[in-house]
Amino acid sequence: MAYEITRDYIRTGNSRPGRSIGTIRFIVSHDTGNPGSTAYGNRNYFDTQQPSASAHTFIDDKYILEIIPLNEVAYHVRANVPEDNRRYGANANDAAIGVELCHGGSISFDAAYDRYVWYHAYLCDRFNLNPRNDIIAHATLDPSRRTDPINILRVNGISWNMFINDVTEALEDFTNSSGNDNDSENTSSGSTPNTAPPRNTVVKGTSVSLPLGEGDSGPFVEDIQEQLIQAGYRLPRYGADGVFGEETENAVMRFQRNYQLLVDGLVGQNTLRKLQEVLQQRVSSPDFPLPTGILRVGDRGNSVRQLQRALKQINYNPGAIDGIYGPNTENAVRRFQSMFRALQNDGIYGPNTRKYIRMELDE
Repeated sequence: MAYEITRDYIRTGNSRPGRSIGTIRFIVSHDTGNPGSTAYGNRNYFDTQQPSASAHTFIDDKYILEIIPLNEVAYHVRANVPEDNRRYGANANDAAIGVELCHGGSISFDAAYDRYVWYHAYLCDRFNLNPRNDIIAHATLDPSRRTDPINILRVNGISWNMFINDVTEALEDFTNSSGNDNDSENTSSGSTPNTAPPRNTVVKGTSVSLPLGEGDSGPFVEDIQEQLIQAGYRLPRYGADGVFGEETENAVMRFQRNYQLLVDGLVGQNTLRKLQEVLQQRVSSPDFPLPTGILRVGDRGNSVRQLQRALKQINYNPGAIDGIYGPNTENAVRRFQSMFRALQNDGIYGPNTRKYIRMELDE
């Protein structure tokens, strides 16, 4: 099965230095580590905030979204880790494509995983790579700090070897396919493809024109609505439905008023940038006290509420803040623990998990 690849490149800056990449020698597989963040949500973040980090491609259940051209450098692996040089003779940022899997929240893991596998096969076909030798997990390159994407695959019942086998099988479909005269490639304004796409792919260019306002619709609008809700601006009637209606416009105007922006109900660069800043901001420790001791399924009370609020603040949604340590809270704790090698993924809140949650809150 062929999937569409969407190219919507972020502007040059800290996240996209604009330097040409060398020969593509391998692929580094990542996951976002931020459950519920979509492909376009990540694109918006990197475009507006411009951290000194990035990846070429973000994949969720709707999009394979290239945000940095594949012939340019992306900062997706620390420069001082030695394993990439030992295996491939080069730093990953200078010789590898970084691919991020979006997961959690309302994202269908199965649909995102299918695209993730297919895109790895696409890259192997395009750059003449061997999946068994030339795809490496971020966790393998930086084991003291990262677990991606191995842990999130494992949580969903997929081992690393199973993933590589799936990519190898998908690559065989590329190899066995004949040329397709219907292939097309349209790139967004100002972007240039580095090579022609392989067989059985459709590469679409798109560019979201800001500002967005009443009457606009689509996944970009849906992401903005979800971010407004996360920032505390409720959309009780329609929620994140992807349609920029009166309810969304009113929420945007309230947000703009609260942050001393031009109150016009339109989502332009300034509003989008401020929304990202608000979502990335961590509340100081006194506002988010963490309980001591051990909490597990069946516990109740204010200590559980404290934990639930903290988990929600760092984007591991435990569901209702009800003071009941039930399956939703346990699952949120497990998802958090799975991101750190030093933590046992048992769904029990104890001193070690507390320490890592505190670090995330204070970051």
